[in-house]
Amino acid sequence: MRIAGAGCCLIDSIYMGCSYADKAFEELWSREKGDGGLIEGGLVFSEDLQLFAKKPYQQILDSLTKSRKPDVVNLGGPAVVALVHAAQVLAEQKVEVSFHGAVGKDEQAELVRSSVANSPLKTDLKEVPDQRTAKTDVLDDPTQRDGKGERSFINTIGAAGYYGPQDIPASFYESDIILLGGTALVPQLHDGLHTVLATAKARGCITVVGTVYDFRNEKAAPHKPWPLGDHSSYGNIDLLIVDEEEALRLSGTTDVKEAADRLISYGIGALIITRGALDMLVWSGGSLITKLPLTHMPVSVYMDDLLAKDPSLRKDTTGCGDNFVGGTLVAIAQHLLKGKKTDLDMREVCAWGAASGGLTLTYHGGTFHESAVGEKAALLEPVVQAYRLSVGV
Repeated sequence: MRIAGAGCCLIDSIYMGCSYADKAFEELWSREKGDGGLIEGGLVFSEDLQLFAKKPYQQILDSLTKSRKPDVVNLGGPAVVALVHAAQVLAEQKVEVSFHGAVGKDEQAELVRSSVANSPLKTDLKEVPDQRTAKTDVLDDPTQRDGKGERSFINTIGAAGYYGPQDIPASFYESDIILLGGTALVPQLHDGLHTVLATAKARGCITVVGTVYDFRNEKAAPHKPWPLGDHSSYGNIDLLIVDEEEALRLSGTTDVKEAADRLISYGIGALIITRGALDMLVWSGGSLITKLPLTHMPVSVYMDDLLAKDPSLRKDTTGCGDNFVGGTLVAIAQHLLKGKKTDLDMREVCAWGAASGGLTLTYHGGTFHESAVGEKAALLEPVVQAYRLSVGV
């Protein structure tokens, strides 16, 4: 079995212990949609933040971080992190997982390669000369959301701006499952998403799309729904995974249930809307995943209880959503390995997603670096099983 993915791959520089109440943050919060200011829980491009603040980016970053070095530097990106996770968990089941994307010709690119080299993930990386590897500075305030933490992101696209549908090899479409993750940070690929999805469905692939905050389109048209390629993309998505803010922006609505109904009406096969520590909203039309009306599903109570008992285990929330997506890939792959192409239980999908996202809270950044094959799968086993029991699987 083969899983292939394309989209966002970058280096996360995580600054822990920030305070959004500091004057430096107060001066830089966005005042109007798309104005280039910082967005709590959202993403802005470094170039736009410079224009907003009328200062060089390094000066801005120094003011926000008090000129300190990042606490953690790790492999990040909604596509590559999800795929590393799936590769690690499925390694002993001989599932081949690959990532396709772009890097620059710099030290950051070598960090990407060295991080992936220690995982079972295969890569096809386009090297873009004279461009830096994409980077995100993550500003983490652990006091937000009643102590569960919040992050704000500043992204530099770099080499990711030079990767599009034309760079995806034919072998990509010979996979059983296709992931397109965080493509809003890979603009050419995002604008051509409909062509990639159409080709994948024509080849019989199962398609999963995970989104990320689309600042480019938010800036271009603040009061219009974000595009996902063109509208035909939706009809070729078997599972769409978005967070609440992304659901609202993609649908052009102001209520999460209304957003779900709107996205469903676009022709997707199944939908998961994550809401941080709140219940997810899930739905399936009954193709790959068994038919299910719009329903609430919980996050991992097991992980909540574990972290409440021992707060020292809690690190940061970076990568929770990316690993959630990786968990759904694991659930789909394991279902296919049983010889089944329909009737996947949404509760099983959520069990793997919620457990994978929840476990991410116990280490810094999105990518977990295993000391041995099977380590992450073993850590997840009790979390997944507890979730199954909690929802009656």
